[in-house]
Amino acid sequence: MRLYISDIKAFMLQNGVELVTDTRKRQIHAYMQAEDKARCLASGLLLREVCGVTDDSQLVFGINGKPYLKSGEVYFNISHSGDYVALATAGREVGVDIEKTAPYEDSVADRCFTGKEREWMLKEGGNEAFYRLWTAKESLMKATGLGFLMPPESFSVLPADSSAHRIDGRVWFLDWFVYDGHTICTATQDSAEKMEGVTTVSSDELLV
Repeated sequence: MRLYISDIKAFMLQNGVELVTDTRKRQIHAYMQAEDKARCLASGLLLREVCGVTDDSQLVFGINGKPYLKSGEVYFNISHSGDYVALATAGREVGVDIEKTAPYEDSVADRCFTGKEREWMLKEGGNEAFYRLWTAKESLMKATGLGFLMPPESFSVLPADSSAHRIDGRVWFLDWFVYDGHTICTATQDSAEKMEGVTTVSSDELLV
């Protein structure tokens, strides 16, 4: 499994918008905030650079909207938060979530975590434990293709390590990475598909 990350700052003025697909252009223009536009644009450019997606016809969508390459050459998933966009690719189903570390809200933990997860988080203490759980849940929800149709409180990601997790009738493996104040977690079905660090993709590379 490969993980790619790119900074959104160079895209605040929508440089390179002409390079993304028509659907991506519409999504960018639908956002009101410059940061949201930049994240959406950087996502499209990263998908173009890594997976070669230049046209909507190259993508197909699962029953719940999860995108796949029509060629079937590789599985991918995208996430963005704060200053970065992350793209994971793998040979089997994959999900990724990136979250900028910030003070968490107790109400979110109470609503989305199981009792044992809340106990573990309080024992571990701090924002790091919260985001370790949260990114694990998000990456799994995305990997399954169910999203919030699989409510986060309906399953547990404990132990919060890379051991096998049987969720949604399948076995998943989690891996975490901390990057410049952001927590990233990937979920894959193959224990051999471990995250091997992050490949940083510059804005210059995305705009070629």
